[in-house]
Amino acid sequence: MAKVLVTGGLGFIGSNLVPELRKRGHEVWVCDLGHSEDSNYIRCDTSQYRHLERIFEQHDFDYVYHLAAEYGRWNGEDYYENLWLTNVVGTKNIIRLQERKQFRMIFFSSAEVYGDYDGVMSEDVM
Repeated sequence: MAKVLVTGGLGFIGSNLVPELRKRGHEVWVCDLGHSEDSNYIRCDTSQYRHLERIFEQHDFDYVYHLAAEYGRWNGEDYYENLWLTNVVGTKNIIRLQERKQFRMIFFSSAEVYGDYDGVMSEDVM
């Protein structure tokens, strides 16, 4: 049984991943900005390094599934600062902690990385 942290664990992917990991016998903690009654829930903002650092001082995670992200064109255009803080700074902070703590990190992305592409998506697009 592994001790797992899922950032963005209350989002679409996280809310499906967390129960599956628990079903497989892992001790799963959720880190998110939303509210949860889950006993293994930690309210956190991945863009705040010191906040994350305190969490990692209290827990030794074997794995971190990093799902915390802003997505959608409206966020990129209307809330650019939030998108930058969550997607870039938050990911940088998790990577910094991974270097120190040596947990295994699984990073999720989305089709947003492709931008405005009208063709058929394939491995050759990038």
